[in-house]
Amino acid sequence: MSQQADASPTVQPSTSPPGAGLALFATLLASGGDERLAIDPRSGRNHFGVPAGSPSGEIWSSSATASAISARGHAAGLRALEAATRGQGARPLPVWFDEIRQRLLALFAPAAGGEIVLSASIAEAELILLAIAQSVFSRPSTTLVAAPPESDETLLLAADGRHFSKSAPFAADVLRGAKLAGFDSDRRVELIETRDRYGAPLESRTIDRMVTERVNALVASGRDILLHVLDCSETGQSGPSRRAAAAMAAAFPENVVVVVDAGQLRCSRERLCADLDAGFAVMLTGSKFAGGPPSSGALLLPPALAARLDSMVLPEGLSDYSAALDWSPALRGNLRGEFSTLANIGLGLRWECALAELEAYFTIDGALREQIAARFAQEIYAHLAASPQLKLADRDWRPTAHARTIFPILTFDDHGRAISAEKLHRALRDPATQPVRRRKTTRLDCERSNGQRPIHLGQPVAIGEMQALRLCLGAAQVSEAAQRVAEGEKFDYAFRPLADDLAEVFGRWNDLAAREIG
Repeated sequence: MSQQADASPTVQPSTSPPGAGLALFATLLASGGDERLAIDPRSGRNHFGVPAGSPSGEIWSSSATASAISARGHAAGLRALEAATRGQGARPLPVWFDEIRQRLLALFAPAAGGEIVLSASIAEAELILLAIAQSVFSRPSTTLVAAPPESDETLLLAADGRHFSKSAPFAADVLRGAKLAGFDSDRRVELIETRDRYGAPLESRTIDRMVTERVNALVASGRDILLHVLDCSETGQSGPSRRAAAAMAAAFPENVVVVVDAGQLRCSRERLCADLDAGFAVMLTGSKFAGGPPSSGALLLPPALAARLDSMVLPEGLSDYSAALDWSPALRGNLRGEFSTLANIGLGLRWECALAELEAYFTIDGALREQIAARFAQEIYAHLAASPQLKLADRDWRPTAHARTIFPILTFDDHGRAISAEKLHRALRDPATQPVRRRKTTRLDCERSNGQRPIHLGQPVAIGEMQALRLCLGAAQVSEAAQRVAEGEKFDYAFRPLADDLAEVFGRWNDLAAREIG
């Protein structure tokens, strides 16, 4: 184990600049990720459209991609930075990162226990998982992913042990697609698409059958399997079922490791506890539904899998992505290899922001959370019914025990032709620069843009041959409505601000579609 990994609990953040001001906070918050976190000096926002601070006067329904930091999260992050940089009496870095992991365990594995490795994103968690699989498997391995074709390709690159961006948390310049040093060369990645060629989602039993047949064939051919269960894609799809995954793990206990991709974090925490109890690893993020800043991920390992890591070799290339204190003390003690960095301060701050929102969300009564989500869905269905140019993709989506919180929506003109989701996305986000096609800009157009709030939706995704924008519910929106209920407002009044936001979103969206923005 490297000297950096064997960190003393008395380590102080002496390399951090003194003074935990807003500028320092913004700088550190954008560190320890990739180039997408960098704040553009012209716009004051990063690649995801997220500013460094907690903005007001904007509508954020973009949690399938990323959201701005809530006021609660922003305050929590500032407090954490102050605690780590106040000089004498500062919280030691190992203590801080252990506390983050313990808070995550308290939320998602209070009974199951296990170990946690923090990561800058789901893709980084995938690299860590690949290194773990390399340690526990005795045969060449295949990562098997069932997902819709619109899913982010960065996960597949990471699953193949490749750089997935132009930079890494601890490497300023890497070649996207290049292989990381130290990973097995005889690994494979296979994708089973969960939509047909027209973009329609496959039935769950069809996905289960396809995945089961492929696992059986791969094991018979002499390969071990890292099997992904997609809890919720960026358009709300899932598969294979947990029942099918459990059956495959039981049939091949030495050859199949199951990981649940809960990056969107749109299932109940009881569901994730059950996953860990079943022996599944879990990948999740503090961004997306949770509402924390982009690039806050974690890999939760069940006790049985963690116990198999008695002497894990850290692939050399992983040091570009993972810091020593990302790993729990128990896991660090079993690692062999070198870390280039002790701690990812930016990652710690991002998790502080996310945990403040998650802990507030899970204090809300479960029935009230479900009631808010159900009303949100009801409002969207009503607006869609009154909006002939807007169509919900996956209209045959099958209801589950929980209300839907991601709504991929297609936009058409009066002739039934698809309107560019990219241009709609920009026009909603920046009303002052709305393009207008086929006619000159009028005084009325200028008046419409004045005073309109920026509207943030999930980035466009391709579904079949068309593109959809995603309207999403996030934890912060639920918490705000629940807080008004706690203050004594009746539910309808407590939900009203969120309903008003949705009315403004659909009003602007319909207006743009009618004016053929695209």
